[in-house]
Amino acid sequence: MPGLRDELRRLRKGRGVLAADIDTLAGNALRALCGITPQDSQPVIRQKVTDELKRLADRLQPDLKLAALAALAIHPEAQQTKLTERVEWLAQAIGKQTRTARRRADDAIELLVQAAENRPGDEGWYVQAFEAQVRLDMGTPEVVERRKIVATRDGVDAIVPALSLPRHRADQRVLHDVNAKVLYGGKLVQQEHPSESYFRFTIELPEPLHSGQTHEYAMKLRVPDGQPMRPHYVFSPHRRCDRFSVRIQFDVHNPPRSVWLVSRTPMRMVDDATPCGELLSVDASGAVQVEFDELDMGFGYGVQWRWAGGPAPAS
Repeated sequence: MPGLRDELRRLRKGRGVLAADIDTLAGNALRALCGITPQDSQPVIRQKVTDELKRLADRLQPDLKLAALAALAIHPEAQQTKLTERVEWLAQAIGKQTRTARRRADDAIELLVQAAENRPGDEGWYVQAFEAQVRLDMGTPEVVERRKIVATRDGVDAIVPALSLPRHRADQRVLHDVNAKVLYGGKLVQQEHPSESYFRFTIELPEPLHSGQTHEYAMKLRVPDGQPMRPHYVFSPHRRCDRFSVRIQFDVHNPPRSVWLVSRTPMRMVDDATPCGELLSVDASGAVQVEFDELDMGFGYGVQWRWAGGPAPAS
């Protein structure tokens, strides 16, 4: 969005969104982003800018969200008249030196710009917690995924989660599919298959969510009988996700040769089955469990494994 970066940097100087000349500081980029019209008064402009920047900040990780709200004088405890004072408040709030807090504020502004550029795909929610249980000790792989989501705007009445299920290299079947079922928290009203490995699900919520409201739902995903699965379960977030945990249950009588951690790994390395992470141990029950916090969008997090007969990864 041309000009938005400069306008946000200009806005954070002085009093931020509390500036008396907010109508002048809000240039063409902010006006387009926030839906400001020529008829809007200063109080209306201030509210529109504040609300939209809050929505964008909700898509950031907690420390960066705090930095953005403080830099722009949106946070109720960081409304000092000077940016330097707000940065000092931020440094105390995050337990860092002032120069580190300043860098954090700079990063937050840049990420707000990126979030605004990706705004057309924003569905108004993010993931607070995602828990997956993968069963590989059954006749065919089965996953139960539970997510707690948070609405970032009013009126969210449906969500559209997606799944990537790449075809196993040994799979010669014509049909490549997945069976999906919503266990609770919504109604599956549509399942799409735009490409061979990509699946998209539209889930209608029991009632519309308000901004800030949380909601939990669960899905069961099952690979069709006879369809092999690639030896990994990896989550790559394309929206904010604060916490992710996965438990892989292997057959205790047929454990993998090796298992390793996938943490902030480029998905190309995952797809290439490149073993590069920490080796993990399967417990006495045949299970492995890992957890991640504040995931970075676009990277992979989870577990990979090798069955007997495959090369072992280097630790």
